[in-house]
Amino acid sequence: MLLSCFKNQSFRYLWTAGCFTGIARAMEFLTLSLYILNDFGLAYLITVIFAFRMLPMSMLGLIIGSISEKISPILIVRFLYSLSFSFTLICVFLKNFDYFNLFFALLLAFINGTTWVIDLAVRRRMITENITEKLLSTSLAMETLSNNSTRLIGPLLAGFLYVAIDLEGLLLIISSLYFLALSLIICFEKISINLNASSTSKKDIVYEFISVFKSLKTIIFDAFKDINLKLLLIVTLVFNLFGFPLISLIPVYGKNILNLNEAEIGFLASSEGVGALIGALIIAKISPQKRLSIFFLIGCIGFFVGMLLFSVSSSLIIGFLFLCIGGMCLSGFSTMQGALTYRSAKKGKRGYNFGVLVTCIGLAPIGMIIISLIINLIGVEQVIRLNAVIALTSLIFIAYLITQKKFKVF
Repeated sequence: MLLSCFKNQSFRYLWTAGCFTGIARAMEFLTLSLYILNDFGLAYLITVIFAFRMLPMSMLGLIIGSISEKISPILIVRFLYSLSFSFTLICVFLKNFDYFNLFFALLLAFINGTTWVIDLAVRRRMITENITEKLLSTSLAMETLSNNSTRLIGPLLAGFLYVAIDLEGLLLIISSLYFLALSLIICFEKISINLNASSTSKKDIVYEFISVFKSLKTIIFDAFKDINLKLLLIVTLVFNLFGFPLISLIPVYGKNILNLNEAEIGFLASSEGVGALIGALIIAKISPQKRLSIFFLIGCIGFFVGMLLFSVSSSLIIGFLFLCIGGMCLSGFSTMQGALTYRSAKKGKRGYNFGVLVTCIGLAPIGMIIISLIINLIGVEQVIRLNAVIALTSLIFIAYLITQKKFKVF
């Protein structure tokens, strides 16, 4: 049953909070992208903004995942949601008094990127530990469904509203969405019976940070030595080095190659979310319990095929359709990623595993830095094609290794 997980009150609070932050995140990225394109006209700055947004994942993902095993994850989520709400609201006032500039745009991307880490490493883990094993795949599919729906809704809203209410009005809406998410987390805290870490003093929190830093090397090496995690982490690395940076180029391709306006760019950017939404519904319906890693790998390969086709599109509709294909495959990839991470770890180690996963996701800025250096030399179409071909070659080689039983399929 697709909606059976909604009988769980904790899931309802956490899932809805994720919907609000997801819409805020999607709106924020397109809003800042349009701000950069309109005010600066430099394509490489889009990748810089996206890199700042991803940077917290590489810096904090493993630390937060580990800390959440010792300190209340609810406390961590509440703090970061409060920070995103507050700073986005500050940016509204900065824009109102004409003080908002590239520096604050980068800082906003970094702070809200930190909240993104919380969604991936902590809130998602909170969902898995408040749901039964039988409903795990369905609940994670519904989580992916919400993520994909927000990637559809957010860009559409941002694209159509940018002209009407400008940057200031959009930032106010984004701030309000973070406030709504924060309110739901407070409600969840009142009814939560799991994840209720004992009260922790500031001194204990500092001690935990120090102890985690000392054990980072061991945590990472243990994760990659785990035969169950190895395939998951390597494919995730390939996707985030070569795939995630391509998503940031969709607005650039729309403006520079297809000559679209702001509303049309928002429509194009939402297409990946449309496909991902369809994919999530399919995954939730079939709710696979076995061979999840096969779904995971095929989903990743399909995404890059979709992006390769998108790089030769010559109209809004064709580009929209190819991005839908990529988004549909990405949905399967994302859903299986969460389920595989959960199943590969014993209780008490899940925070560490989600932290390592988020750290791998956080390596995307490396790919973005490379893109920012070459995009003006070879053009946005060639960058997308080059990344897609390199990624597909790597993934086909990984598939070959699976046939040779170098990886465990589960």
